[in-house]
Amino acid sequence: MIFLAPIAGLIAATLGGATVLLLYMLRLRRRPVSVSSTMLWSRAIKDMEGNIPWQRISPTALLWLHLLIVALIALAIARPVLEGATGAGDRVYLVIDTSASMNARVDDQTLIERAKEQAIERVRLLFDSGQSSSVTLIACAIEPRVVVSDARERGRLIASIRAVEPTDQPGQIVDAIKLIETMEDARESSTDESMDVNANDAMVWVYSDGGSIETQTIAMRNGRGVTVPPIDEPGMSLSNAGIVAISALRDRADPMMCRVFVKVDRSEDGPTALVVRLTENENLIMSKAISFDEIDGKTERSTSETFEIRLMQSAMIRVEIDIDDALDVDNRAWVSVPDPRPIRVTIVAPDGDVDPILVDVFEVIARAPVGVQGPTDSIVDADLVVFDRVSPSAIPDVPTIGFGSVFPDQDRSDMLETKLNRTRMISWDRSDPMLRDAGLGSVSYQRSVQFGGDEPGVHVLARDAFGATIVERAIGNHRHVRVGFGLSDSNWVVQVGLPIFLVNAIEQLLPGTSGTGSVYTTRDVITLDTNDGLVTVGPMERAGIVGVAGASLDRIGVGLLDAHESALALKREIPIGSSMDNNGRDGAARLSGRGTRDLWRWFTLAAIVLIAIEWFVYGQRVRIR
Repeated sequence: MIFLAPIAGLIAATLGGATVLLLYMLRLRRRPVSVSSTMLWSRAIKDMEGNIPWQRISPTALLWLHLLIVALIALAIARPVLEGATGAGDRVYLVIDTSASMNARVDDQTLIERAKEQAIERVRLLFDSGQSSSVTLIACAIEPRVVVSDARERGRLIASIRAVEPTDQPGQIVDAIKLIETMEDARESSTDESMDVNANDAMVWVYSDGGSIETQTIAMRNGRGVTVPPIDEPGMSLSNAGIVAISALRDRADPMMCRVFVKVDRSEDGPTALVVRLTENENLIMSKAISFDEIDGKTERSTSETFEIRLMQSAMIRVEIDIDDALDVDNRAWVSVPDPRPIRVTIVAPDGDVDPILVDVFEVIARAPVGVQGPTDSIVDADLVVFDRVSPSAIPDVPTIGFGSVFPDQDRSDMLETKLNRTRMISWDRSDPMLRDAGLGSVSYQRSVQFGGDEPGVHVLARDAFGATIVERAIGNHRHVRVGFGLSDSNWVVQVGLPIFLVNAIEQLLPGTSGTGSVYTTRDVITLDTNDGLVTVGPMERAGIVGVAGASLDRIGVGLLDAHESALALKREIPIGSSMDNNGRDGAARLSGRGTRDLWRWFTLAAIVLIAIEWFVYGQRVRIR
């Protein structure tokens, strides 16, 4: 048994015991005497006046009873619990989930407010137990962030917990556990090898609704712990509905026609019907009532709808659902629809002799005729310039794509006089949006340009046995792509991967020109063209309208769009690391504090029973006399 508030118990015992002893020292002691006449009362008064109150205390059963009652009350104030109930250790990690779902409201209080209260109570238990622990506080949304490291001051920790702010980002609790593992590994490597660093594993409490955790347990090295749900009803689902996906696409045949796709998910106890609204600058464009289908007596958790609207120019459309539910941030999202005008493409080729297949592909993608000119002609009124086996001496102030072409500041000796032997790609960056579904594995070619690939600012997209084959580079305010061979020297022109690559590349170099709307979420890292060049922002902590000074898009709308966060399904306690402690006891229940036995109620009850017995015996004695 240990005491969570030993100092308070000692103070109560000292004050209570001193008070009892003082009262006994001041109490007048006489034995009852029967008198035959009231004339003797005057002498009794004189005896009382001459009585000396400060006398030596004589131990009696009543004195020991009163001291026992004081001791029981003092023990109750000291808050006794069974040994090990707090699960304290040398190194303690408190992880507070700050993801969007923790903003859900329950009884006029958010889940994160409840989680912070639980974390503060845990800090008090740790410090009141008298054990010396270093506590690290981590706030975790899409990325974990150390708020306080190795703190041993109660006040500092409590103030830091209260200062933790929620976000509108998805949660990644597993990443917080990986961060703790890294910190433990660093501590182990810096510890004297003669010490047994594994004798006492780190202990972890994660205060989270568990929305981002998809497993029944969380693996962890050199540590153990448990997740603590903010509500004591695991499996409970709050009533909520949220937008989880949106997209917008202009029709290629009729660019003025735009189709907006919206997908809405509901929690288990969420609404079965709602209204979806599309607005621009607070002006209503269209609204429609949608409902969730019922199959075999069970309401579906997801539904979708497509809106057809006519837009004459670019627009930022807000999609919102009209509902009052537990989580507000997922009730709206934004999509930026590009201008319907076609892309102006100019192809520069030797003597204006360009591959006709390249012209056909670009005319389909750009939805307009393509201009073709020679290297010495001036480039005017172009949104994109394509260099076909031509290396310009100066880069135009627009994005460019080059086949068999080098950058203006690149050594001209990199243009090979003799083409290399026919070869294939051996690796490419499949995660890059430009190469998505491009299928480079079957492309064969003869290299005519050599790229170093190690220059600052150069991003290598693909390689072959001779080095970098496709590279991307930011110059000025625009991005530029170069391919190390001409299309006439490859079989790429007869493969479907070429138009896919060009569509992807144009969308990245000229966002929105393909007619596809841009959707941004709080998890995205966003690259924007500004007057000062390319600027990267994000991930955003909060959803809403974000202004970007000097950018081609002066403002963007950032939404949540995450099905896990909108589900709001509270999960039970999830064990972290080993679920059993060194003595074979259930570590999860012990760490969570859910199975602890507080003994102060029993000590209080015992004190009340003794007081009642004393008064009963006293009453009986008075009545007998």
